[in-house]
Amino acid sequence: MRAAAAAVLIATTLLAIPAAAAEEDAPGEETAKSSEAADDIWQRKALLGTLEFRRRLEESGIKLGVTETSEVLANLTGGLRQGAIYEGVTDVNLSIDFRPPLHLRGNLFARAYQIHGRGLTLGNTDNLNEISGIEALATTRLVELWYEQHFDNWRLRIGQQTIGTEFLSPEGARLFVNGALGWPTLPAINLPTGGPGYPLGMPAVRLRIDPTEGLTLFLALFDGDPTGAGVGGSQLRDASGTAFRTSDGAFVINEIRYNPDSSDKNGTYRFGGWWNSERFRDQHLDASGISLARPDSNGRPRQRDNDFSLYGIVDQPFLVDEAEHTSFAAFARAMGAPGDRNLVDLYVDAGLVYKGPFGRADDQLGLGVGYSRIGSAARAFDADVARFTGQFHPIRSGETVLELTYRFQLTGWWQLQPDFQYVFNPGGGIVNPNAPSRRVNDAAVVGLRTAITF
Repeated sequence: MRAAAAAVLIATTLLAIPAAAAEEDAPGEETAKSSEAADDIWQRKALLGTLEFRRRLEESGIKLGVTETSEVLANLTGGLRQGAIYEGVTDVNLSIDFRPPLHLRGNLFARAYQIHGRGLTLGNTDNLNEISGIEALATTRLVELWYEQHFDNWRLRIGQQTIGTEFLSPEGARLFVNGALGWPTLPAINLPTGGPGYPLGMPAVRLRIDPTEGLTLFLALFDGDPTGAGVGGSQLRDASGTAFRTSDGAFVINEIRYNPDSSDKNGTYRFGGWWNSERFRDQHLDASGISLARPDSNGRPRQRDNDFSLYGIVDQPFLVDEAEHTSFAAFARAMGAPGDRNLVDLYVDAGLVYKGPFGRADDQLGLGVGYSRIGSAARAFDADVARFTGQFHPIRSGETVLELTYRFQLTGWWQLQPDFQYVFNPGGGIVNPNAPSRRVNDAAVVGLRTAITF
């Protein structure tokens, strides 16, 4: 009910706010309008406008960014229980370009998150493909603190980093609310503490090489575990993000990216892979080689050396109409990992984004789908549990999430995004602890997200 009420309230506000896409200026009006824009709150790129101190900082190469993203989400049906939640994240970042003051081709960057509220996934839906990309345990943490040096056709970055938008990240998927369409479920579930995706960062060295136009090579070496808590471990093991761990093995990721003519009008094609040197628990067998479900099992999973994954991504724009400010973009992503040591051994997603619907040049409408398949060893474990206990215990298969979303660009500084998701087979088909004779039911989720840039 709270989610629906919020949606109605904000929807009525839309009627009083001009579209973000301004009409073309008549001859002689451009100068007057541009001078007025600085004082017009609806024309600003940031809510607080171009403050004098901000202008002076930018002239010195210093940029300060503050964005608040908040949302209300509710599962109307299915899951463990129905209900609504509020969650949000304040993103504060500082970038220093050393070229203006020092004529040095380098950048220093720092980012911190203040995460508040609670997510819907853990308490309500209990699914694999996390309902929201900003869902995390509440804390204030340092996420990034790095220096990057630019050379002729390569860049070297050293310091605390996150995967961010450089790896495993299709451009078209960034519109969506569901977390799997951002940092995908396969590494988020399988890697220690979820790997270096949101909200975690870890010490790393990243190399970017641009050997020729349209071709980019990325290679990064991260610490193997962001918090030292292991697979499934809590983010709060390092709640502040200042542990700067370097003794947890290695997480190596590389990606080759090809974008013909380096143009937004052409497709972008990525191929990559990652490898982690830590040890991982077998999903089926114990240390002696028998099923963990057997009554005589010692209960200690067999340890597997390292883990790895290969992936491919396609971003393809089409039907680009510059005159009408409209375009379509499709994306697809697929990745796999060994089935013996990973709960999820296959993840695929795809989506379609339409920019400029209803004559609003900066609005976006998107439809996306993501699928996570349960690994072969975990499925074998489920079969053994049912066989040895004689109780109801379904064999997990996979989980699918479907999302329909629309993002209003109300002003340069304010976005509003109603969202609908439907989760098929939550958890891959897990037993509902509130009703042990049944699986967790499919969940229908509605939500409203708002993002304000200060």
